[in-house]
Amino acid sequence: MNKFKKFLVVPSSKWQLGLIKYLKKNKFKVHTLDDDDKVIGHKYADARVNINTKNISKIKLLCKKKKLFPISSCSDFGSKIVNKIRGKNIDHFNKIKQRKIEKKLKLNTPLFFTNKNFNLKNFKKCNYKVISKPIIGSGSNNVNYHEKFKKYNNDDIFYEEYVDGTEYNVEGVVYNKKLYFFAIMQKKKSKFVSYILKSESLNQKIIDEIKKTVSLLILYSGYPNGPFHTEIIVQKNSNKVFIVESHPREAGFDMFFFTCGKLTGLDLYKTSIDLKLKKKINIRNFTKRKLYSNYCCRMIPIKKKGKLKSIYFKKFKDQQGIKTYINIFSKKNENLINNYNDSSRMASIQSFSNNNQVNLENYTLKILKKYFVAKYY
Repeated sequence: MNKFKKFLVVPSSKWQLGLIKYLKKNKFKVHTLDDDDKVIGHKYADARVNINTKNISKIKLLCKKKKLFPISSCSDFGSKIVNKIRGKNIDHFNKIKQRKIEKKLKLNTPLFFTNKNFNLKNFKKCNYKVISKPIIGSGSNNVNYHEKFKKYNNDDIFYEEYVDGTEYNVEGVVYNKKLYFFAIMQKKKSKFVSYILKSESLNQKIIDEIKKTVSLLILYSGYPNGPFHTEIIVQKNSNKVFIVESHPREAGFDMFFFTCGKLTGLDLYKTSIDLKLKKKINIRNFTKRKLYSNYCCRMIPIKKKGKLKSIYFKKFKDQQGIKTYINIFSKKNENLINNYNDSSRMASIQSFSNNNQVNLENYTLKILKKYFVAKYY
């Protein structure tokens, strides 16, 4: 991996643990940077960097002195810190700027308003249905739906017309100004949090339109080589494609490294690192046949507030032709609360098959009801 033998991973929570372990397994030295003293990544690092993430100049000097390559995964915050360390003034996370790019490219764009110009007249233009959300943010944090006029005293919030339709995650990588798509995942949601992501059943015309729309936005925005995670809506009745938001990073909760890895057969840790190091990539790997045509990831939400006594799955055997993987995010003695955002998930069940007649959404639900156990004190 080029001349770099040491990496600075930021942040270093459980969501970066896979990256840290991968680097360690491949004999690289790992330094971790996180403002939280208790994050699990520090336990696996060769060295912990005791510098506040706001002190970019000091972090830069450390990277130069110790020849550390700064890297992040599955984190907008980490991506911003890495860009600052590298001296890149890139703003791919501002949703107002993203909407303006969409308008410039003449993509389908909902009406949107800053806090300053949002008023009752503009609310009526949106047919009395709007979404309020942070201009910069992810993970469904502070996203709200309104059918009554409400304006926050907060210029970090913006408002946009509600688009009724089905949502999808679009996952892939950018390489030399071309997009390679790994998956388009249909989402089922509770409020604003998706708990089921599964194989789509769209016709080719809509798939082509999704790929065209996502490609136009990402290439115009100047995404660097590496993974992208884009959320879109296919509008009900019209089938128009709207972008919800897009990020130059991997999807969280193992949906990129694990799920897309299983679908494609690619080592996506190696792929992601190689892309970020600007190594030459064999693009033939990106166009291989999918290993599975049918899949479903069921996220298990936190439904009860309290201290977790135990959490596990009872042993079970898959049906023939189906392969299931489980992942537990929460742990014993953890205090759980449902914040109605992406952090409010305690485990996942992922099933894969090449039998398209099998309803994996129902299959994972049966596993959840019969074999998943979460006990509280």
